[in-house]
Amino acid sequence: MKIYISADLEGVNGIMHSSQTQPGEPGYERAVTLMHKELSAVIDGIYSTGSVAEVFVADAHWDARNLRVELLPKNVNLISGWQRPFSMMSGVSGKIDSKQLVDKGFDGVFFLGYHARAGVGCGVLSHTYRSQVFLDVKLNGVPVGETGLNAALAGYFGVPIAFLSGDDAACNEARNLLGSLTCVPVKKALSRYSAVMMPEAEALDALRKGAIEAIDKRDYWSIFNPTRPSTLTLTMIDPAMADAAELLPEVKRLDDRVIEISHEDYSVLFRLFLALGVLAASRKDLHF
Repeated sequence: MKIYISADLEGVNGIMHSSQTQPGEPGYERAVTLMHKELSAVIDGIYSTGSVAEVFVADAHWDARNLRVELLPKNVNLISGWQRPFSMMSGVSGKIDSKQLVDKGFDGVFFLGYHARAGVGCGVLSHTYRSQVFLDVKLNGVPVGETGLNAALAGYFGVPIAFLSGDDAACNEARNLLGSLTCVPVKKALSRYSAVMMPEAEALDALRKGAIEAIDKRDYWSIFNPTRPSTLTLTMIDPAMADAAELLPEVKRLDDRVIEISHEDYSVLFRLFLALGVLAASRKDLHF
């Protein structure tokens, strides 16, 4: 088997504030160390099953330059840096543009360090892709975050989601949306900026065991494949951001802050969503 890991940071044990997630801010270097420890525990569990031949890790946080290749376990390929297609999920199809990563694609996806969607009050650092742009995101009328959006892209390429780690809010969100998958909560959210953290040794052990369980339960993996055409309804934080988004002819304006985009091809819809995030962010007012 070949496994693809999308590794985020906000859902890692020990993380509870935005300053820990930004390069150059207090706590960031420690946060990356914690991220590496959790990733290593999951990879160790994956390989210990003897069923997996290859692992690719996509650095899926911020500018995707957080993970250090020299600190990763052996036999792990790192997808790093930005700009790249499909953002947090670049390469999940088994290739990036014309560059083939693995023959016949990946067998399963692991989400590590994930967080709850935008609008969830009791979810550590809850947001959806761009925290200063998107107030709410719905896929075919259902509220989704990065878990749902990314799972749908994996499903478009025929790859099931096998595992997710993060806080309890992220795990509940994943189970409600995706059904049967192995979830490992490493902390319990008390608010958007507070959580009860597990003892590190216990969390790492749970992650390793969870990875083993996920591989062993391959028969229960399921593909998340929304109905087509698919529609994303996006509520912006600022009406000016919706103004900017409306410049694209694919965008339908529903309200002062709400826009809608639809497409038969989910991969096109996903890229359009990413582009709208960039366009809307250009309208962020630093003073008003």
